[in-house]
Amino acid sequence: MSEMTVQFDDRLSAFDYMMFRADMDAHSRTSLMFIETLDEVPDFAMLREQIDRASRVVPRLRQRVVAPLLPLAPARWVFDPDFSLGYHLRHMVLPGPGSLRDLLDLAEVLHATPLDPGRPLWEATLVEGLDEPDAKAALLWKLSHTVTDGVGGMLLDQMIHQDSREPSPEPMPPVPVPQDVTPLELTQSAVRGLPQRLVLGSLSRAAGIARRAGSAVTDPRGAVGFAARTIDDLRKLADSAAAEPSPLLRRRGLDHRFSTLDFPLADIRAAAKSHGCSVNDAFLAGIAGAMRIYHEHLGVPIDSLNLAMPVNARAGGDATAGNQWSAITMGLPVSESDVVKRMLAIRKSVLHARSGSSIDPTALLAPVLSWLPQQLLAGAGTGSLGIDVQASNVPGKVTERYIAGARITRSVPIGPLPGVAMMATMVSFAGRCFVGVNYDTASFSDSETLEQALAAGFDEVLAAARTGEAKDSAATAVPPRKPSAEPAAAAASPVPGAASKPTTSKTTARKSAARKAPAAKDGDK
Repeated sequence: MSEMTVQFDDRLSAFDYMMFRADMDAHSRTSLMFIETLDEVPDFAMLREQIDRASRVVPRLRQRVVAPLLPLAPARWVFDPDFSLGYHLRHMVLPGPGSLRDLLDLAEVLHATPLDPGRPLWEATLVEGLDEPDAKAALLWKLSHTVTDGVGGMLLDQMIHQDSREPSPEPMPPVPVPQDVTPLELTQSAVRGLPQRLVLGSLSRAAGIARRAGSAVTDPRGAVGFAARTIDDLRKLADSAAAEPSPLLRRRGLDHRFSTLDFPLADIRAAAKSHGCSVNDAFLAGIAGAMRIYHEHLGVPIDSLNLAMPVNARAGGDATAGNQWSAITMGLPVSESDVVKRMLAIRKSVLHARSGSSIDPTALLAPVLSWLPQQLLAGAGTGSLGIDVQASNVPGKVTERYIAGARITRSVPIGPLPGVAMMATMVSFAGRCFVGVNYDTASFSDSETLEQALAAGFDEVLAAARTGEAKDSAATAVPPRKPSAEPAAAAASPVPGAASKPTTSKTTARKSAARKAPAAKDGDK
């Protein structure tokens, strides 16, 4: 376990509190999940001790949210006086020899179950009975997005996991001092400090007005320029939705399905670098290709799709594990079948989006949205902005990781669905990229076609490294996959570019063929 210190703020931002409240509604759950497969079944007593140790080092694992009765002060994280490790750490067994698909089915159910808002916002479940060549057990981590974002989750990984199968013993840290704080006490404290905050706030606003007035006199050109930039930012924010929502993806339901793909990090890095793009551009190109294949197969081709993507807002060396991100939106060039042109178009769009409006709508609206009635808050997610797909790419760990003596063989990230049809998240880990897809089955009515399209879309991108030139999706060669545990279908695959069922259908895990690529540092963005 790492000795580094992860910083937390005891106050919830308005955006964090908005996500905390949104998690109470089935349509706006914000829970994250990490699915870790293990090469052997860990000793449960050892696992319990390791997670107990982590809970004493990482404050969030023992803290719960307490909010005032009135919006007079921020909600706070306090150490739960009733913390029970036995509640948060569970133990289950899959019936019979379990496949990766069986594990994903179980994860879907656990993810859909709401976290208890009166307790620390996480759960960990050890699952036995997995029967994969490289995995005999799994650990399912579920935590609220209120706790951290993807990059913060990687910081927590350093505190929870280990670098070797048999690490040196460490002394058990002391239990944090419990804090028995009630909503009424928090409200009373806020009321007592209200006059001082009103006076200081008024003085601060007056000083700000005076400064702006003074600058308008001493530097009128600069003041006009600032006003023009603000107006331009507002215009860019209003125009951020670049495409019409897909006619196929309009519906939203409560049933979500998980899917996963994995491939060598060197392969996607080579595909990107050979055409002057980033790994993130290649990742988004794979998603765009999948969306083109899916829509064309169902007879409703589209030109582009609205996509939202979080951008890490931490400064270099920042070890803050809370939420530190803003979002950009862009039109994904779905109709472009030339994978290289698609990557280049995406790179241009990402750079344009990053240089666009500096106004973060969540920062502007969260103070109001966080106190909306629950029914209104549930409709305030990304999907309400006309976004169909959300994607996130998080650099992970270069080296192998262990927990309770078991080696982690996969680390599949599952993001929430904040009113969108699909969330695709990619994490690099020990030389491989793991893509976790969470999608709404009311939006994607043909699960088999979607999952085959995802495999074919990423195959297009990985093929770009081998050829160095554009390939049409219909002619893209699909690398051999591990044979399915089920009988192969007699008919040819309905999706161009996908010669067999992908991992995400009821088959064993997909294995990409090894390809040569130049070695490079992990975490390339």
